[in-house]
Amino acid sequence: MLTVHTEDGRTARIDLEKAEQAEEWLSRLKDPEFQKQITALTIAFRGVQYSLVRPRGFSQSFFLAELVQSNGGRVKGGERITVFSDDVRLSVMAHREQRAARVAIVKTGKRRFNPLLR
Repeated sequence: MLTVHTEDGRTARIDLEKAEQAEEWLSRLKDPEFQKQITALTIAFRGVQYSLVRPRGFSQSFFLAELVQSNGGRVKGGERITVFSDDVRLSVMAHREQRAARVAIVKTGKRRFNPLLR
């Protein structure tokens, strides 16, 4: 279950496993004004809450939350929340099979050359 916190103090709960709610969530994420209103995202799973708040000191921040399906092999299912802030990506994934989370912080850098844009 995903909880979205906005700057006006409201919260919204979204079940990403329901296709209708997931599509609504993805359509709202495309709106830059909605992105500016998000202050934090929280995943609650097996009695543990994982939250990502809007980081300070960055000029731009964009949020994303998605359901990751398990393929029975290397990919374990769960929910992932990600914030992209300038050239840094921070993500937290809560796994379904066990009470565990994966946290990743990546400095993506700025793209200088793209061979596909010749």
